[in-house]
Amino acid sequence: MRKSLTVLITLFSFFQALGQDSLPRFGAPLDIPLYLSGNFAELRTNHFHTGIDIKTQGVEGFPVLAAEDGVVSRIGVSPWGYGNVLYIAHPNGYTTVYGHMQSFSEKITAVVRKEQYAKESFAVDFGPEERVEVKKGEVIGLSGNSGGSGGPHLHFEIRDSKTQRAQNPLLFGFDIKDNIPPRIRGLRVYPMSDSSFVNGAQEPKSFVVHGNSGNYHLKAGTEVRTYGPIAFSVHTIDYLNDQPNKCGVYSLDLVLDGDTVCSQRFDEIDFATSKQINTYKDYEAYHAHRWHYHKSFKSPGNELEIYRTTPQNAGVVNPSSGVHTGVYNSIDAYGNSSVLNFEFEVEETIPGVPRSSEFDALFHWNTENQFAYQDEFKIELPKHVLYDDLPFNFSRQMQKPEMFSPVFVAHNAYTPLQRSATYRIKVNAPIIVKPSQIIAVRESASGGKSFIAGEVDGEWFEFKSKYLGKYYLSVDTVAPTLWAWKNSRSGPVNGKSKVHFKIQDDRSGVNSYNGYLNGKWVLLQYDPKKKHLWLDLTEINLEKGENELKVVIKDRCDNEVSQTYKYTF
Repeated sequence: MRKSLTVLITLFSFFQALGQDSLPRFGAPLDIPLYLSGNFAELRTNHFHTGIDIKTQGVEGFPVLAAEDGVVSRIGVSPWGYGNVLYIAHPNGYTTVYGHMQSFSEKITAVVRKEQYAKESFAVDFGPEERVEVKKGEVIGLSGNSGGSGGPHLHFEIRDSKTQRAQNPLLFGFDIKDNIPPRIRGLRVYPMSDSSFVNGAQEPKSFVVHGNSGNYHLKAGTEVRTYGPIAFSVHTIDYLNDQPNKCGVYSLDLVLDGDTVCSQRFDEIDFATSKQINTYKDYEAYHAHRWHYHKSFKSPGNELEIYRTTPQNAGVVNPSSGVHTGVYNSIDAYGNSSVLNFEFEVEETIPGVPRSSEFDALFHWNTENQFAYQDEFKIELPKHVLYDDLPFNFSRQMQKPEMFSPVFVAHNAYTPLQRSATYRIKVNAPIIVKPSQIIAVRESASGGKSFIAGEVDGEWFEFKSKYLGKYYLSVDTVAPTLWAWKNSRSGPVNGKSKVHFKIQDDRSGVNSYNGYLNGKWVLLQYDPKKKHLWLDLTEINLEKGENELKVVIKDRCDNEVSQTYKYTF
């Protein structure tokens, strides 16, 4: 077995190198050493990472360089997501993407400002009408921390221009050092039928893995006993030279008794199915413990095109009684490989009483599903929202004085959804409020709260959510808060480049932010991470004498605050 795996790894590395030689080469997007905080196909909260995150030494402001000659095909500005992002289409058939930038170059900024004032919106996403050409190595902006970024870095992608599928940038020959094989931290075994068992229980069980330098084994003395149809996953992560960040692996193979059960590789990712990471990874293990378990079996709703061969029986196996051998092979994009060898024993007789199938409704993954509780609660799941059939459970908890409804528990928070479900909860309001001020509250498994806006339809409040779990209705009657910074509260602005504000809303969240200078809309820029709103005075024409700036902030429940400031110039 070990000799066969050595040959397999050698052939894999050969063909991988051959494939890389056929790909075009791009220039580095930053003129600093390329150290990564994240790589391609790394497991994220609800999507695969579709690029590489290049560290910028903890600061913003490094020149971002066009990786090749091309034309700007798309520009985005948003408080969320990629923040300030630029897309450049190249003659070689690929598009490069540069996200979380602090700012764009002067000629690109001019195009962006024109669009923002035409739409009267800070957030824009558009393909420019005018042709904006760039040359390889041209400065297209500065690195930053905009949008949903968790710290200063440059998010860089390579996409196939025709399909817009994200390609693995590590296959394109960038100077990134990596001679460290992936690490393997755990093996997880799943009972896959009502009569399946793992170590006498009918729940998935994780087993600790020990080892290093590419060779791994189960902790000494570990017994893995199974009965009936089972499946496997492995907790594996990759590291690059001199960096502590956890990254994703490139290729993963599971071999049982010499036969390949499942084999997957991340050459490209289709954005249409990227959120199916929620069925690819062990969703509960990730969200409860941040364990990176890669499943070697497929649910019926898994449409990912990462499998080199279709797993026989979707990766579910039912071995005969006796001792069996397993091998996991985890490989990174540079051909560094780690192998986990393990054994498990299939018991001859059933070790316990099969679990009973008690549930409130049986939801099928490939049909529409509905559930209602008396005249208080309804949930609708469109077709293909689930990844697998779901024995759905429901419970109701008493209403507290501050609530506008009882608490309803729709199954649990550890069952993933591909898209949103529609919820309807009957309003049981202790006080009279505006319909727009009612919100849904979701409590996560850890007790955290998030607030969801919706619409009132008669006695019902309707909203959408991508999560199952605990919900109830509440109210948001408080307007956002708005403060001007100390030196921005009015008065002379000669010599100042910006005026700054802090805005905040702790319930439904900030929904819109607009400024009107002397009665005309003016661009206010927004960074929600810092609760920071600002007006760039260098980009506007202030009138001599007194200028009036009105700032209007609304939350998602239409609560509004406005302040007027007077600046002399």
